[in-house]
Amino acid sequence: MTNEENNFQLPTNVKQVGSISDGSRIYMEDYACTYIEQYAASEPSKEKIAVLIGKTMTVDNETVIFVSGVLQGKYTIMRNGMPELTEKSWQYVEKQIELYFKDLGVVGWAYIQPGFEDYISDKLCQFQRNNLTRGLQLLYVTDPTENISSFYKWDVDGHVFNILKGYIVYYEKNEGMHEYMLENKLKPVVNKDSVLPELKKDSEALLRKITSGKRTLHAKHNILSQEKGLLNLLGGVSFIMLLVCFVMGAGLIQSDERISAMEQQIAQLQETLDGTQSVFASQTQQTTVQAVKAQKTTVENTTVPTTVQTTQAPTKAPEPETQRHSEYVVKEGDTLIKISKSVYGNTSKVNEIRELNKIEDNNIVVGHKLLLP
Repeated sequence: MTNEENNFQLPTNVKQVGSISDGSRIYMEDYACTYIEQYAASEPSKEKIAVLIGKTMTVDNETVIFVSGVLQGKYTIMRNGMPELTEKSWQYVEKQIELYFKDLGVVGWAYIQPGFEDYISDKLCQFQRNNLTRGLQLLYVTDPTENISSFYKWDVDGHVFNILKGYIVYYEKNEGMHEYMLENKLKPVVNKDSVLPELKKDSEALLRKITSGKRTLHAKHNILSQEKGLLNLLGGVSFIMLLVCFVMGAGLIQSDERISAMEQQIAQLQETLDGTQSVFASQTQQTTVQAVKAQKTTVENTTVPTTVQTTQAPTKAPEPETQRHSEYVVKEGDTLIKISKSVYGNTSKVNEIRELNKIEDNNIVVGHKLLLP
């Protein structure tokens, strides 16, 4: 056991996935987990290979494998129905380790196989046997379509993969993996088969909402019609009561006293009638206003938004002030990260240098002059 292993302490900021197997423990750094998921999702229907970077240690008499980085499997060829790493692929891996993971090495590989879940086929075992000298100990199999993944450890004696029931995700500062992710950004591919059902579902929901709004408007209309009929009936009853009062008063005309009493009764009845009509008119107005507001709110909530295009007369934009940039002549072995660290002391200007010089795929030519922000 080395001095490093004697003084080593396991990470404390961790998250366990599944149950931990006896004999071997796998620690996978969070950036590495994120990048392998992005790599699988970038082309979810394509089988691909990646290389796992890390180190193996003995802690408390137990083998612990740390996976700190994930490298894309580039320059592969199809053989026996699966992509395989070529000599050029391994040269690329060695170069990336030198750039980003100087104190680490190859500890395993990952295989993305859409639609096959975590099935271990004979071709995967054969690939492992052919590359044992590369330091491959682990295999990480993932199916992005089913969202299933598992770790396997190679049994040297039995020449088979044994599944590990779980692993541990740990969170630490990982500058090497972060820089590699910046230099090798992945663009997810939109799956049309998954987008169309979502659009159909949204359209059906909108149609149901419009239909429900129409039913609500119809119900409001029926309520208004019933209230209008009730008000008409009350108005007729009031008119009949007034007519009866006049007939009763006609019999009292023979006497001044009877006439005076009749006038008082008529005045009282008139006041009652006016009050009743005022109450009915107020209730009718409130009911109508509430119904109109409810109808307006329903129509606004069910109206399908439309886009109105407006044409605006072009205006001449002010000419930007000319900005002077310093220049840097590319030397042998330079990368955008090395240039950013050399000039600015960190990697924060990598994207600005790339955009200012319109660089694609991070390719720079020795002797070429770069503008610096």
